[in-house]
Amino acid sequence: MFSVVKKTWKRFLVWAKSSLAGQRLLLAAKTSLAVGVAWILARYMPGVADKYPYYAPLGALVSMYPTLMGSVRAGLQTLAGLFIGIALAAGVLLAGTPNILSISLAVGLGVLVAGDPRLGVGKDYVPVAVLFVLIVGGQDADSYSVGYALQMALGVTVGLVVNLLIFPPLAIDAARLLVSRGRNLLVGQLEDIARALVESWPPEREDWSQRSGLINTTVSEIRGAAYHADESRKGNPRAYLHSRHQLVTESFEDLNTLEAVAFNIRDITEVLSTVIWGNDSNNRLHPNTCKPMSECLQSVGSLMSSWDKGTAEQRHFDQAREALNLLDSELKRSARQKDLSLTPGAAVAFDCERILNSLHQRIIKDRAEEPV
Repeated sequence: MFSVVKKTWKRFLVWAKSSLAGQRLLLAAKTSLAVGVAWILARYMPGVADKYPYYAPLGALVSMYPTLMGSVRAGLQTLAGLFIGIALAAGVLLAGTPNILSISLAVGLGVLVAGDPRLGVGKDYVPVAVLFVLIVGGQDADSYSVGYALQMALGVTVGLVVNLLIFPPLAIDAARLLVSRGRNLLVGQLEDIARALVESWPPEREDWSQRSGLINTTVSEIRGAAYHADESRKGNPRAYLHSRHQLVTESFEDLNTLEAVAFNIRDITEVLSTVIWGNDSNNRLHPNTCKPMSECLQSVGSLMSSWDKGTAEQRHFDQAREALNLLDSELKRSARQKDLSLTPGAAVAFDCERILNSLHQRIIKDRAEEPV
């Protein structure tokens, strides 16, 4: 019973660390805590600030982002927008008693200032702060401005502290998991194409020919996750305590290789689907080339699978290279018969060549350059 509970708990931790749902759950819990702490502390603020305790939880809320650097950026941008808005409202107050015209002009000016991209998420608080100070603050606008600013600053500070001290978010595991899924998707694509080539002609299964969009989407998701992981490690003590900043670099390098490989696999998919179901009789595969092409794609897929498992060695490259050489030899023999075009088969062989070069550059050469 204890072992079952232990395994379940470990699986939950892996899910919480690597999945977007788990990260969102952690963010929700931390936000709830930050809002509660800010509300408690707000009541002890000195001077006029204790009259406006409800702004502290708001400050905590706007500063809670999935990454620590994102929280810092959002908090500072929010306070910057708030202070600019208060300054614009102060200008109206110095000019005289606020009225419909002056308030409207100040809000309009706030919207113009909010167009500065450097304000980021703080842009919305510029006109809002102007409006709040002039309308909600009213005759007590001075004390309201001070209380508003101090309580928001308190909330932002609480949010940053909570985000820093309690499992500062680190999205490296999620990025590496997506990279692994992307590799497995490409391996599956190569294997499906390889099987289709040795089926009865034309192949009955067509699903592999319609996955170009899925491959594009997967690569885009991986790139987004890699950048998110890089953002999550900035200023994050967990990244340096566990030397995990190196993992982010590796994820980016894996991503770059994956993009190159995905491009060539998409090209293979489009070439073969056009050859199989197209109407151009001049662009057909010689029957004798189907089997060696299938074996070549299978060999490249096996190499990618070993890359995903971290077991890729030079012998795996040698096996894939041998299968590619056999395909090249058969393509040359078929071309001498003059009855079929060499172009489709040559395109597939060339794509396989580029895939091998990309993988060799990433796996073997980089491994050889690692310090002993």
